[in-house]
Amino acid sequence: MSARLARLRQLGRTSAIRLALRYALLQVVVLAIALAALFWVVNRYVDLQIAESLSSELATLKSLPAPALATRVAALADTRSRTRGARHYRLEDAHGKMLAGSVNHWPDGLTPDGALWQGELTVSEQSDPHDDNESTPLPAVGTLLADGGRLLIAQDTGAAEDLHEVALIAAAIVLALTASFAVLLGLSLGWQWLKRIDAINQTAGRIAAGDLTQRVKTTDRGDEFDLLAGHLNTMLERIEHALAGMREVSDNVAHDLRKPLSRLKTRAEVVLNKPRDAAAYQEALTQTVSDADELMRTFDALLSIARLEAGSELSGRETIDLAELVRDIAGLYADEAEDMARPFQLELDAGILVSGSRALLAQALANLLDNAFKYSAPEVALEVLLERVGSQARITVRDHGSGIPPGEHARMIERFVRGDTARSQSGSGLGLALVKAVIHAHAGELELIETPGGGLTAWLTLPLG
Repeated sequence: MSARLARLRQLGRTSAIRLALRYALLQVVVLAIALAALFWVVNRYVDLQIAESLSSELATLKSLPAPALATRVAALADTRSRTRGARHYRLEDAHGKMLAGSVNHWPDGLTPDGALWQGELTVSEQSDPHDDNESTPLPAVGTLLADGGRLLIAQDTGAAEDLHEVALIAAAIVLALTASFAVLLGLSLGWQWLKRIDAINQTAGRIAAGDLTQRVKTTDRGDEFDLLAGHLNTMLERIEHALAGMREVSDNVAHDLRKPLSRLKTRAEVVLNKPRDAAAYQEALTQTVSDADELMRTFDALLSIARLEAGSELSGRETIDLAELVRDIAGLYADEAEDMARPFQLELDAGILVSGSRALLAQALANLLDNAFKYSAPEVALEVLLERVGSQARITVRDHGSGIPPGEHARMIERFVRGDTARSQSGSGLGLALVKAVIHAHAGELELIETPGGGLTAWLTLPLG
């Protein structure tokens, strides 16, 4: 029971209920004003119709000669006054004596000029058996006759008043139904919203407890809740992927840094175990510095990747002639290829400009060429191409060696991932990861594909600028 009450209290605090109550109140107020205006217009119309009808009949009776008028008024008073909503008459002579009709006296304030008058009138018992000579507020008109007498006609408004009462009751029912419907609609909407929000809250609770595989359920409605759920799920996928990457990086860092640290420790222990000559100490220190440099390069690469992924290293952009940049970097490796008698092809399209950091792009290209020289056989031909592809510039670094398995292409650009041919050589496995970070920081893409006929091709795609 307490849980149900808590649920109802929670429902009462929802925006849907508050909006529904405000809407219901506003609707009732607007409808009440509209009905009041309608009643006023209808009443005004009825009054005008009564006045027009009374004036018309008054003119008709006034045109009759005196004997015929008295007979006509007596007949009308005897027949019409017996029904609800009937008319009442009074015909009197010049001395005020009633000659025919059912109105007992000429009311004060009613002028015999045909103008509509509203006031208390007393009708005789014969005219209305339900009202025993009671005074009733009735609209009336009167006129002065040619012989000095006066004629009065009054309208019983009982039927109109009954209609007004029915209309008021109907209006009250309409207002009550409208308010009830608005409140029920708000309760229904609030309940549905609360259920969907509860589902999101429960999922968020499970995620907060550590289960990052949870996702907010969506429906086929495509409403704002589905839109919110979609954005939340996208965010959760990125968070899960980032945390998985962090765990993988942590594991890889621990694994890859353990080897040089172990070498440092082992070398120091060996040197300290027994006295050695100066040359041995010199060699041990030189190797220690080399291992320390390798560690520093690894940490520097990690820091560079982190800064690039955070978008903090491209504050000083410049317009770069990409052909000039590629020619400068590739030229360094062309000399090495010539010394090794290694085939090296360079093809550059001129006039290709991009916006970004010259130093970072040079480092990315150097990493690719360094990998190509380091991890392929000396006799394998290398190609470096620069071309315009639509609204983008594409740098291609291609070799014709053994390549890597097709399923490993996407994985090779992750941090600390090294291919089989690279495991026997020094390196941290961060070269391609740094290239990817640099290219992504320039709104570009790095893609590894298999070279037709065997080998590996790397595409660096950058937007022109």
